[in-house]
Amino acid sequence: MRRATAALLFSLFAILGLPLAAFAQGEDAAPLRPGALRVVLAPDWARWNRRFGEGTPGYVKNALEPLAVDFASESLGVDRLPFLRPVQSRIQTLTGLSGFALNLGRARLTLNTSVRVVPLGFELGLTRRLSLSVFVPLVRSRVEAFLLGPDTLGGDSTTRGNVGWNPAFLMSGALDLFRQQVDSALLALQTQATSGPAALQQQAQSTLDAIRPFLCGLYDLGGGPAASSASLCFATAGPMSPVLPTATSSAGDSLATILARYRASYDSLRGQYGGDTLPPFTAAFDLPAAPLDSLLGLRRFFSDPNGPLAADSLTNVVRTRLGDVEVGATYQLADRPRFRSQVAVTARLPTGTRDSENNLIDVGTGDRQLDVEVASRNDVILGSTFWIHAGARYGRQFADELMRRVTPANFPFAPFSSLALVRRDLGDYVAIDIVPNWRLDDAFSVGVGYHYFSQGATRFSYVDPADETRIGLPATVLEQETAVRRMRIGAGITFSTLGRYAQRRASLPYTVTASYQNTFWGKGGAVPQASAFRLAIRGYISLWR
Repeated sequence: MRRATAALLFSLFAILGLPLAAFAQGEDAAPLRPGALRVVLAPDWARWNRRFGEGTPGYVKNALEPLAVDFASESLGVDRLPFLRPVQSRIQTLTGLSGFALNLGRARLTLNTSVRVVPLGFELGLTRRLSLSVFVPLVRSRVEAFLLGPDTLGGDSTTRGNVGWNPAFLMSGALDLFRQQVDSALLALQTQATSGPAALQQQAQSTLDAIRPFLCGLYDLGGGPAASSASLCFATAGPMSPVLPTATSSAGDSLATILARYRASYDSLRGQYGGDTLPPFTAAFDLPAAPLDSLLGLRRFFSDPNGPLAADSLTNVVRTRLGDVEVGATYQLADRPRFRSQVAVTARLPTGTRDSENNLIDVGTGDRQLDVEVASRNDVILGSTFWIHAGARYGRQFADELMRRVTPANFPFAPFSSLALVRRDLGDYVAIDIVPNWRLDDAFSVGVGYHYFSQGATRFSYVDPADETRIGLPATVLEQETAVRRMRIGAGITFSTLGRYAQRRASLPYTVTASYQNTFWGKGGAVPQASAFRLAIRGYISLWR
């Protein structure tokens, strides 16, 4: 009777193309019979808010650290915003305060990232050994961003920042009158120094030499390059700064004091000329009254299209798009009672959506470049209730071109000026899966798994070599913290109707596997400490026998 039942089960499985072993966590090497179509729906949820770091100050190498640790600062300055270093240097030069440190205030960012993948797969058995497959994933990536500024973090005046919005940045032309009077005064002094009254020529030249560097520094710092080459301040220092020292800060007080002193020197000489020989110089150079220390102020600084960053604001990002579609073929090498083995080749197509180069925290729905993966899957069956799956995968990833902001990994606030077209070559990867499985009865089985993954560093180079001179950094800085090594451990439980269907105690043949994995070790830098839950539903249809 037992032999007859076994024969009946085997015949039914052969007709429907169902594997003899119940599914558990991980892959298996059971063949798909000719004419059988396996339909797979396997939603996967992964979530993380920490990473295994690469030695961030204050943390041990490879230790867990907050995902947004590189964004946080007790005093947001040039240590996190290196593109503001020229502004800081210009303020130091103008004020004579060599110790001035530009500070936007205290800031902290918290990130929670989740990726939900719902792949719909179809696997068709063509012969006893060969089957074809296609998986179409729908991906929803979500980044929850919680930005806290000085006004929401609290603290005393030392955490509130010492710079505010440049009035000319907020409203075009706000400092035009000051700039016009600087032009008029300096040009008039130059004229008097060369063709004015001989008794005052030397004094006019001395006054011009004394006040010109400071006034031109304010001219450029507050309003940008001159519109006309006739200006004596034409292209002297650099572009308009989005921020200026507040009026109550030490730097702001120094600027006001020096400006008042030079204005008095100019007025004194003007009085000696009498009349309108030298034009009046009375326009104020308005400094911001309040620091840029609010949450809204920080968000605008990050996202203003005319600002140095011109990036998306650090707010929640949600994308629901098609992922990278996979097509593949599997060839059965062995299908014996105690050992099964197969090899699979998969091509991952560039159909997903990359993370945006203008969003500093974005997560895409795919790499959007071509990959080819070769996998070996093996089952060692040690008894009627125990078997081990051992699998290995090697992935070759091909190069592509894309826009990136070129910046080191620990400086995530990359200015818009660092944007360039680069050639990216994602590192190849190797993965190993070892999953022991136990069958509890004719419907339930459990498995525990060890999963190792290693991917080489991504290589970057400029498509246009001239971009390296323009940006001032080699494209290779993008390679930092791109290598990945991680280990996960997981467990799963499977419910299968296959045995019961064969005994006519179930109306449909299917399996449902629920599994959980956690990343317990990572190395290489920005390796997410991800937890993942997967629910795999597999149903079978016989198209022909």
